[in-house]
Amino acid sequence: MGASAGRIRVHENEPSILLGEPRIRDGREIELRLRAPAEALAALPFRAVLAERALDRPRRRNLVSVYYDTPDRALLARGLALRVRSDGSGFVQTLEAASEGAGAIADRAQWEVPIARAIPDLSAFAGTRAHALLDAVAPDRLAPVFETRIERTELRVGWPERSRPRGVVEVALDRGSIRADGREEPVAEIELELRKGDKSALLGLAERLRGELPLALEIRDKASRGWALAAGILPSPVKAGRPELDPRATVGEAFVRLGLSCLAHWLGNEPSLRASGDPEAAHQLRVGLRRLRSLLSLFRPVLPEVERARLAEETRWLLREVAPLRDFDVLVQELVAPLRAEELFGGEIAALQDALAERRPALLARARAALDSRRCTDLALDLLFWLELGRFRGAAEEPSRELLDRPVLPFARSVLERQWRKVRKRGRDFDRLDAEGRHALRIAIKKLRYGVEFFGSLWPGSGPRKYARLLAELQDHLGGLNDVAVAARQVRALVAELEPDLPVRSVVLGAGAVLGWHARAARKALARARDGWDALAASAPFWDD
Repeated sequence: MGASAGRIRVHENEPSILLGEPRIRDGREIELRLRAPAEALAALPFRAVLAERALDRPRRRNLVSVYYDTPDRALLARGLALRVRSDGSGFVQTLEAASEGAGAIADRAQWEVPIARAIPDLSAFAGTRAHALLDAVAPDRLAPVFETRIERTELRVGWPERSRPRGVVEVALDRGSIRADGREEPVAEIELELRKGDKSALLGLAERLRGELPLALEIRDKASRGWALAAGILPSPVKAGRPELDPRATVGEAFVRLGLSCLAHWLGNEPSLRASGDPEAAHQLRVGLRRLRSLLSLFRPVLPEVERARLAEETRWLLREVAPLRDFDVLVQELVAPLRAEELFGGEIAALQDALAERRPALLARARAALDSRRCTDLALDLLFWLELGRFRGAAEEPSRELLDRPVLPFARSVLERQWRKVRKRGRDFDRLDAEGRHALRIAIKKLRYGVEFFGSLWPGSGPRKYARLLAELQDHLGGLNDVAVAARQVRALVAELEPDLPVRSVVLGAGAVLGWHARAARKALARARDGWDALAASAPFWDD
């Protein structure tokens, strides 16, 4: 290795390792990524928020990073990313593992070492866990997959004060592109990496930077974006994660873990909805928001009410903006399409589909505008800071503070029991419930189901999974009945807005056929819901054990 390669990058609690020393130490990368307007990044290092706290002068570098893998994508399958980066003065080889963080802050193992040439040298990782992770990879099978070309301005900042920092944060302002097979995607973002100290320093700086620029959380790193670009695929919808809770955790610790998981579920579906308008992304994004709202409701006894209510109202606003798109997709895919597949009322259903197709672009534009709004990006950042900085603990005199430090298991049991009592009350006299009563029951069941999914890992065995399955099946049966009611409202609005040049008669007949067909099917769904209710009522709650 040549001397020009410089010093191996190290992280908190790692001594510096100079070239020529016999071994490399493992490191961790704790990083927050923020999207920012490209034109605003150049001047940011000289603004007071950074300049007054800078521990060194801003440094500009042009970085070219080439990511490698085998033809069968062995590294990608293991959640690993291998790159060789050049800044004009030498080459650095990096291996990154998948993030272990549950939310927007990446927390992952990372190994970096200077190498002599612009191609991977796996032997340079000798003596580290990185070498063991790459043990089964044949070096001669590695080939370039994609590259990033970044103009980076970086500096280290002491937060909150340069003279007495609680932490040292490396600020990287990146502008450039990701390139693969002739395709290109722009990059404009801020990477904040904690190099020393407490994570609150990272978050405190991010919060202050939000006052300088319109920022948004970026949940995808360059590697994941590069893999998608190389494969020629658009971002995919993401389902909810199932974070495992430690029975020894406190109520507050559990709330943070679950809250970050809900935030990641919501944010993880934004790229897909923006890029392609994928109906499944619209569905999963709405589910993520609903799970978040349910979490705020289930933890209400231990949260400061004013801020909890504000965040609940803001998520309600966002839900109102994206929900019409999902309701429309349910109408088209689950109610109208089956009749077309059965070749029933062919001309009328085709006319209805044509009339409906003209409405989706406006609904998609409404959802995208909401996601791109400052109100939405502020909501996501507010939630991140509220959770990660412990602001949900409220003022010192809040009685909730003491409750948040208690063990989570008794709290989880009381939450599930309380929600089950609400479900049981709503379902009383099930056969006499009208549409409004069944809808209220479905909402209560959904909240209980989310509670079971949140807390189920605290109980051993299959009881939580079986109980969640009972709730999901009953929710689906009741949801089918609600879908018909929502569809009826949508169809009435569609018919009222039809232009004279459209085949109004055929559209109206098609709409009537769809509603009539599913109203008839709803009787069977109601019978299945009745059976599902009986099964749930007869099932002993697993949390009683």
